[in-house]
Amino acid sequence: MNPVTYPACIRELYESEIFGEASALALIKAAKDDHDRYRFGTLLQLETETKARLRPFLAKYNLPLSEDMDLSGVDGMLGAYNSASSFREFAATITPAIEHFHSRFAQIAQAGPADDQPVLESMVRHESAILEWLALESNGLSQGALDAMIRELKYPLPKHG
Repeated sequence: MNPVTYPACIRELYESEIFGEASALALIKAAKDDHDRYRFGTLLQLETETKARLRPFLAKYNLPLSEDMDLSGVDGMLGAYNSASSFREFAATITPAIEHFHSRFAQIAQAGPADDQPVLESMVRHESAILEWLALESNGLSQGALDAMIRELKYPLPKHG
């Protein structure tokens, strides 16, 4: 992992949400059924709300609000979904990538000052919610798997039938 250079590393948080949003949009297009579309739609909502919430934080430190970045990794996420024989397999496959983000966000939170902790800790909680979803799905437990992510949302999608 790269060393944490605060506050420049805050941009990583924002870019992770840009990547997550692009991935969710691609996954929604590729969704195999309505249930998967709802899963990915909920992920999209989480990434979008979080990205918007980070903008004032970036502005506080005069960091760019642009969304120009390399999104080639989205193809890997899409490939993992398309090649998985089940959602359970997909969830297990992508868990290590989310664990990496979670670990990095925890490092960034440790580097930040007390005034920034509410935002930084929310990012760790954000990744924890995604990891909880993937852990439950990896174990074949879809019922309630999205609950932690939905609790992080201000504007959740209507429940999937």
